[in-house]
Amino acid sequence: MGTPVTGDGRPPSFSGPLPFTGRDAELERLRGGLRRSGCRGVVITGEGGVGKSRLAVEFADEAAAHHRTVRLPVSEAASHVPLAAFAPHLTGPAGPGELGAHFQELRRLLAAPAGRPRALLLVDDVHHLDGSSLTLLSALATDAATAPAPGFFLVATLPQDADWPEALRSLWHQDAVEHLRVGPFDRATTARLLAGTLGAPVAAPVVRALWEAGRGNALWTREILRAAVREGTLRPVDDVWCLTGPLDDTLLDAPAEGRFRGLPEDRRTLLRLLALCGPLGLDDALAQVAPAALAALEEERFVTVTEDDRRSRVQLAHPWHALLLRRGTPRLLARALLLEQAGRVREYGARRRGDALSLARWELDATGTADPDLLVRAAGHALDDGDVDTMCRLARAALVQGPHVVAGLLLGEGLGQRGEFTESIPVLERAFAEARTPGEVESAAAALSQHHLYGLGDADAAFGVLGRAADRIGTRPALTACRATLLSAVGRNDEAAAVLALGEGADPKPDGDDGGWTQADVLLLQAHLRVRLAGGRVEEAARTGRHAYAVQCGLADRWTAYYPARSLYLVAAALLESGRLDEAERTALEGQEAMRDAVPALTVWFAWVRGRIALARGLVTDALSHFREARALARLCGQPFAEQRAVAGLVLAAAQRGCVPPEAEALAPACAPEDLTPAWGPRPDPLTTAAPASPTRATAPAAPTRTPGAQPRPPAPSPYTPLCQTDTLRAHGWVLLLRGADGPARELMLGAARAALGRGEATVATALLHDVLRWGPPGGAVAGELVSAAALVQGALAEVRAAHAAAVNSADGPDPAALEAVAERMGALGLHLYAAEAFAEAAGAWRRQGRAASAARAAARALALRGRCQEAATPALAGAAAAVPLSARERDIALMAARGRTSREIAETYVLSVRTVENHLGRIYRKLGVTGRADLAAVLLA
Repeated sequence: MGTPVTGDGRPPSFSGPLPFTGRDAELERLRGGLRRSGCRGVVITGEGGVGKSRLAVEFADEAAAHHRTVRLPVSEAASHVPLAAFAPHLTGPAGPGELGAHFQELRRLLAAPAGRPRALLLVDDVHHLDGSSLTLLSALATDAATAPAPGFFLVATLPQDADWPEALRSLWHQDAVEHLRVGPFDRATTARLLAGTLGAPVAAPVVRALWEAGRGNALWTREILRAAVREGTLRPVDDVWCLTGPLDDTLLDAPAEGRFRGLPEDRRTLLRLLALCGPLGLDDALAQVAPAALAALEEERFVTVTEDDRRSRVQLAHPWHALLLRRGTPRLLARALLLEQAGRVREYGARRRGDALSLARWELDATGTADPDLLVRAAGHALDDGDVDTMCRLARAALVQGPHVVAGLLLGEGLGQRGEFTESIPVLERAFAEARTPGEVESAAAALSQHHLYGLGDADAAFGVLGRAADRIGTRPALTACRATLLSAVGRNDEAAAVLALGEGADPKPDGDDGGWTQADVLLLQAHLRVRLAGGRVEEAARTGRHAYAVQCGLADRWTAYYPARSLYLVAAALLESGRLDEAERTALEGQEAMRDAVPALTVWFAWVRGRIALARGLVTDALSHFREARALARLCGQPFAEQRAVAGLVLAAAQRGCVPPEAEALAPACAPEDLTPAWGPRPDPLTTAAPASPTRATAPAAPTRTPGAQPRPPAPSPYTPLCQTDTLRAHGWVLLLRGADGPARELMLGAARAALGRGEATVATALLHDVLRWGPPGGAVAGELVSAAALVQGALAEVRAAHAAAVNSADGPDPAALEAVAERMGALGLHLYAAEAFAEAAGAWRRQGRAASAARAAARALALRGRCQEAATPALAGAAAAVPLSARERDIALMAARGRTSREIAETYVLSVRTVENHLGRIYRKLGVTGRADLAAVLLA
């Protein structure tokens, strides 16, 4: 879906209300109250901006189709004018002395004629009614509640803490009026709201940021959204809305600034201090104002007081107040407040975990500089929080004062996360050159090699960095881990396994001087995770990844192995390949929650893996959405490696709908099958030869065997480039198939699968071979290869793929009963598209055996499962619809019967006699080979 832009390429601002969404339960409560004659009204309450008035108006608009609707124009401005709200509905002048006459006139207006539905009276912000209007409304409500005939139905709104009019409170005590509380939106509703407002998909980091910033409040969300779009902080990238900067800098058109001006100076100073420094301890707050003043600020909703780790903390009630206050604080006053608070924290000893980060930020904001060691420690804390922008700012400030290896590592990593590789690589090269200890050298080499490969796609440079590091410090565990990771990334998984001396099911053990875990251990665990995932040991990979995540979360320093959540997207991928789709989805969501959205490059991979999970489920539209989000995020943060993986996923998902999307032209070029296997292998090399060691750990010789200063030999040619991964080849294969090049498509996929097997990549080989099997005949040789490859892969997914191959390749041709059994197993795993295809294959096999009823039943199961697959249209499904011998009317009747509707209900729906419906059902049972409604439900509602 395209998004309009202005002449300068920026999206236009939008005005008007947001789409109405997320209030289905509240609307149903209101409808239920209107239907019940004993209910005389509903009072809607909630905090300001949650949408009380919008809910009431939407309900009134809906009810107006059948009920006369009377709306009172209530406003704070008119609250001092007697009867201002009722005046438009009175025939004569409104006056407090005529309340009796006005009562009778309004009573007649609101009375429902005999046999007609009762009228609806909407009073928004009932607390703003003047005294005379409130008296009149109370009399009308009481009269309607006690009248023998149904009176009008009242819908009134009130702020959360406002006093109820006595008449409404009395009716509520009598159970004649219901109380409906409206709360803020949850994140899922906010996502729907944003997508509906912006008219295009919205990236998950945007949803999270706006939901947290607006706290689910519809009014605040609207204002933040408008400001972010207006300033370009939020803009579409490849038709997906993405954040291009922090929302903290977004200037709102908020009238709240005037609220602060009327406060006493001491209270305003405290609010400014909170805006500049964030939450404060209760003692620090009371150093600025008296207890009574702080209580008044809390009561007026300027601040909130919470308990955090047995410590009372004071913070601004809404984060957007901080921006308004900072903007209005003079520079010298801000400097004084920041330094004063920094002095207090230093007097306390600065012992709390976040104190170093706070001190560095405050002193840098106040003076433009700070102690370099403090800045580096603070940058490390920002790394722990996943705050890349703050980490870069602090590390850069430290480097201004002179060389610092750790500052260079942190800055280089942060720049790489933002896709600024042309700057990050020189920064990391300087850190590498300045590194003195073995730990510093291996940390710099680890980061620099990954930036060369994943940032620039330069595998030779990446391996060269590791070679230079080995020349300086020997082959250490961290370098071994990096070498294995890079080898696996460029399709040399067998060599990676040899480098790790990969033991069966064994993980590395702690290698710290005190027996504790180190950053090098985390890199080794992550390398084991990647190699096992590619090699088919997916159950082991999932366990190893969980282990790596737990270990890394417990490390104090992470400037070699940075973000713990990085392991979780790989764990999700391993769980997917093992057939545990629900666990995979939960793990992907856990990873998104565990990291801050300020880590740009990492957000890409969670969108990517969720796309893969959705595609495995057959949720093709959802998969397309996730892959588009991944591509947009990758492009936004300059990650070409990740972008190409996302494009491949997008093309593959579109192909499952039977179409070749324009993005297919952006796929990296594919090698010809004969080029997929290298012509020569690597010569012995201390970095590629596994060291003789314990099977649980790769160890290294004490000294390097290279000649110092020698140029490293280039690695063997990889079966594909860093940008042309196996999923890219898989996407190319589907594109060729859809363009009618069946032979070249099979040749490419089979060549890629065989090359992958030869390089130790059983997991992807199995996926490639299964795709070819799904395309249909010729399948004998493919089926045999798939069974052999699947035997190398752990988990239920490989098992059902092997069973599928065996069912297709039976001695007498495809075995329909075995195919149906495989389809059932696939469906139980949540692989609905695979299950639909297997049932469609079974239908064809039954038909060739002359079993028409069995064929129809299997085809109906295929169609029912395809209905859960969001417009899937693969080759295997092409004949399923034609194989179900039901007319359109028969299919409609069959579906209604399968869903439990009686023959009389079906007859009334289609204006048929019950006997005609029964005759239709009899023919349907015979055509599908079933005996009754229960069997029908099993076939059609799979």
